[in-house]
Amino acid sequence: MKIKRVFVTGAMGFIGFSWCKKLLENGYEVYAIDIKKNNKKLNNFKKFRYFKDSVFNYDLVRKLIKQTDLTCHFAGIASPKEYLINTNKVIDLTVNPSLVIINACSKYGKKLFFTSTSEIYGKSIELPFKEDGNRYLGSTSTRRWCYSTAKALVEHAIFAKLSVKKKNFIIYRLFNIYGHGLEGRVVDIFFERARKNRDLEIFGTGREKRCFLYIDDCIEIFFKILTKNKFDNQVLNIGNNKEETILSLAKKIIKISDSKSQIKIKSPRAKNKMKKQGFEDILRRIPSLVKLKKTLKYKPKTSLNEGLRLIYKEMQNNF
Repeated sequence: MKIKRVFVTGAMGFIGFSWCKKLLENGYEVYAIDIKKNNKKLNNFKKFRYFKDSVFNYDLVRKLIKQTDLTCHFAGIASPKEYLINTNKVIDLTVNPSLVIINACSKYGKKLFFTSTSEIYGKSIELPFKEDGNRYLGSTSTRRWCYSTAKALVEHAIFAKLSVKKKNFIIYRLFNIYGHGLEGRVVDIFFERARKNRDLEIFGTGREKRCFLYIDDCIEIFFKILTKNKFDNQVLNIGNNKEETILSLAKKIIKISDSKSQIKIKSPRAKNKMKKQGFEDILRRIPSLVKLKKTLKYKPKTSLNEGLRLIYKEMQNNF
């Protein structure tokens, strides 16, 4: 079946908005839902249908799934701070609407793209993380792991409901996607503090490593997968495998911003306070990209330095 109409949840979020824009620019009809106001940049597209509503409006969600060919479920909360202070909300939003969406896709025979997370792998030391690799998480009393566990439950439900019934789905595990519009993650937090010449606070040692992928590269991968019709009924890592320490990231952002900010490694006391609140960090998080590279001949176009400069330029234009 050729996909013409796409339903996107979390459509005004960081990834959802960019995905909607990409689809509309390429002639797809997009039905979008979010609790946020519609971004005016999408109003000029005649094939854009926006519903300012919640994914907890299950009747509307089912109706939109039935009317479209593909559901892209992006709605969720991906901020580590929220895992600690709004644990119930994170679990509720991650799990319950997802189960409704899975059942509706199964009932109406619709394809599903689900954005999962690198959090799935937890504290695993089996690097790089392979899609079929083992998971290693902390205690359930540690709130940090609520998001990972909730996303994993949804992945289980997708495999249980959709693969058995021969329906098509793709599960994307995203690794540190960054860009303008991101909220509640290390890149945007550092930029915001650098803009105000405030200290960039690191709650670890600074030697923790992450692999960052610019939003435009992420969206391009999504689109190639959509048009090539690859990876059905599979899990796929989406990311970069070039590591960067958090300390190095902070230095880059200070330099690009021409900021007077200082880098401050938080005291053991502050770290212990975070731990008591339910936070636990991961030293390294590297995706295996073998599957992605083999099929798409994938290579990120945007270096970290270039991506950070693009974010700063956009920030300057908005102030």
